Amino acid sequence: MRRFLLLFGCLIVCGVLPAQEISQRAAAQELDNRIRLSTVFANGHSGFALYDLEAERTVYGYQEDRYFVPASNTKLLTFFVANRLLADGAPALLYHQSPDRLDVWGTGYPLLLHPSFTDYDTLLPWLKRKEGPIVLNFPEQDQPPRYGAGWSWDDFDYGYVYERSSLPVYGNRLYIDYQQVGDTDAEVLVGSPSEVVDNLVQDARQERTISRIEGSNFFTVNENFTRRYNFPLQRALTVDTASTLRYLRGGIPGKSVRSDDRSLPPSLLLDTLMSELPDTLYRKVLQESDNFLAEQLILLAATSRYGWPDEDALFEWATDTLFLEMDLGEVSYRDGSGLSRYNLVRPDQLVQIVAALDREVGHERLLSLLPAGGVSGTLEKRFDNRQETFVWAKTGTLSGVICISGLLRTRAGKWLAFSFLHNNVMAPSREYYAEMEDILGWVYDHL
Repeated sequence: MRRFLLLFGCLIVCGVLPAQEISQRAAAQELDNRIRLSTVFANGHSGFALYDLEAERTVYGYQEDRYFVPASNTKLLTFFVANRLLADGAPALLYHQSPDRLDVWGTGYPLLLHPSFTDYDTLLPWLKRKEGPIVLNFPEQDQPPRYGAGWSWDDFDYGYVYERSSLPVYGNRLYIDYQQVGDTDAEVLVGSPSEVVDNLVQDARQERTISRIEGSNFFTVNENFTRRYNFPLQRALTVDTASTLRYLRGGIPGKSVRSDDRSLPPSLLLDTLMSELPDTLYRKVLQESDNFLAEQLILLAATSRYGWPDEDALFEWATDTLFLEMDLGEVSYRDGSGLSRYNLVRPDQLVQIVAALDREVGHERLLSLLPAGGVSGTLEKRFDNRQETFVWAKTGTLSGVICISGLLRTRAGKWLAFSFLHNNVMAPSREYYAEMEDILGWVYDHL
């Protein structure tokens, strides 16, 4: 009898396993048909990877081992690096206190007087409490280039390309919005830095709402500028030592602030002001795809590792050590935001990054930081084609590039990491997203 039960058990197991394999093969065949035969994807270059988080194995791949320009999916790499190096705190400032002065060196800390982080900026109150003159040091050899490798220079006049710097003030941006006057219904335009806002010049011949002359902080606006729908408005500023000094003086009036170019002293003579980075910052990086914050995170992480914002050394460490230890293989990682077309990554590498973030950041926290389909961020009006939220992912867009990578929960409760990368795109983005919504919706229903 016992032998019969054992044999019966073996037959059940042997019968179940082939059925599971057939089901997986059928799912792979269906996905193959949907992707390979897609008329939307036909004229571009597409790759897709699907990875089971619990089983730790690839479920499906299509050109998953090909390299793509990932656009803002690069921010997943940046968040992974930042979480590794800054989880216990970030260096907000390097300083040396002398009897007659406080010498400071920037670390890339992005929150100083940033209009979106007034409740989180720990550096401003610290500077206000210090006595004596404050000396901002900008040694030329230690300053990051204002633009990243492979950026398009003529994007300077838009609201998504911000200059990088070791000591940003006001987020290196012009910020203007309407503010209510007391308890009344009246509103007035306010903004920062005040010296830029106060010197806007109207040009009735101008078609664009607001324009800037490259290399300056001189803005012209058209006659429709003050209409309510234009605000809040943000534009990049050109950053140099003189403007940084003026803006900081305006932010801490009454303090003596001047500049110098002293090199960093030996570490034994140097102190570091540490600060925790709020999830609000990471949420803006991932949900709103904030390029400035992503770039400054790289400088912060470099300072944490090397003692100064050496981004080249950080990218080399990430690609030659960190990613290789994860068995990712070769990755071209050249900036923090994804504005660079020098970034190259594969779908099968991105799903591994997502899986690693799910483990290290924590599942629920990661879900709260990523855009949620039909709910938040860049996915607020996308992937809302099911009764419940089923996609949490980072989008990425450049001219000719549409990408999305993140987490997917199936109807059966299975958690999958996925990466959909498209390059050489000529069709409208709405067509690509409609096709991806259909495919990922099928995954939600059947896996």
